[in-house]
Amino acid sequence: MNKEWISKIVNFLKNIEKNNYSWILTKEASKSNAKKLDSVALFCKCAKIFENYHKFNYNELEKELLKYKKKGNFFVDNPKDFKIEIAETRQALSGLLNIGKPTYKINLKKYYQQNDDIDNLYFNTPEQWDNPYSTGAQLSHYLFFIKMNEVNDRKKHILKILKKYEKEDGWYNNKPNDTKRINGIMKIFTALDIINYNYDEISHLIKSIIDSIIKINQEDEGCNIYDYVYVLTKGVQLNYRKDKCIKKLLKIYNFILSRQHSDGGWSYFKNETRKEMYGQKIPNGKNMSDMHGTTLMCMSLWMIDHHCNLNLNLNKIIS
Repeated sequence: MNKEWISKIVNFLKNIEKNNYSWILTKEASKSNAKKLDSVALFCKCAKIFENYHKFNYNELEKELLKYKKKGNFFVDNPKDFKIEIAETRQALSGLLNIGKPTYKINLKKYYQQNDDIDNLYFNTPEQWDNPYSTGAQLSHYLFFIKMNEVNDRKKHILKILKKYEKEDGWYNNKPNDTKRINGIMKIFTALDIINYNYDEISHLIKSIIDSIIKINQEDEGCNIYDYVYVLTKGVQLNYRKDKCIKKLLKIYNFILSRQHSDGGWSYFKNETRKEMYGQKIPNGKNMSDMHGTTLMCMSLWMIDHHCNLNLNLNKIIS
């Protein structure tokens, strides 16, 4: 197995580290603090994936993340609404978790009700579940936080809520298009993975989901590729249509490598970086890599490595 691409991406990450954990490799980007919390949190994931090839400065990464820790242990970087604050806090905590640094229990009372009011969580309405990607993300954040806070008595109740929206090919209220449906499934899987859920309990649903997506080609922007890989690997995990899933994953592996830029990383779009993050403009450019696209592709690659036994020695991360 050719590992030349790994030395290229490690070199890209070394340059990003030298460039003040910037979004892209330009001098101007090194001076920008636009959504720096997010770029550093994403870097933590990449650093962990390639830890066997290079040891990045985890102490400096922790220091950068803690600059944004506020009251209640939320990590705040000028959010436009509370859902962004929640998402960025989850990113920061998972970043710390991946690099082996201490995490923090957040003040659940700030945005989540008491245990006896759990049915009224803000994301638990049929209207919210019309958009399973957004709502699945909120449920994933919540399960992540109660796992970090060791409030395990809430998990069973949350799983009952999720059961209400279970369909034959995913979780939703009114069926969305395939891209949004797959995005939503991926978010639910991240929620279940963080609590070490036993997927054998929903093997019938996993099989139906795999049947519904096996012929779909998700080869466009970063999120869609990552979402598709995340979902498809569950077929390998449960040994369902395993050969076809692996064949598909290997095709995606080669596709991802074909998109690697000369600077060593990947861009979120084919030849263009992201221009904004959570509604705020970030350093951007064309025909170069950005940290978001790079992180999504690297997370996809470690999953393919693990499930297809490529022996690339990439580390598993927690998303």
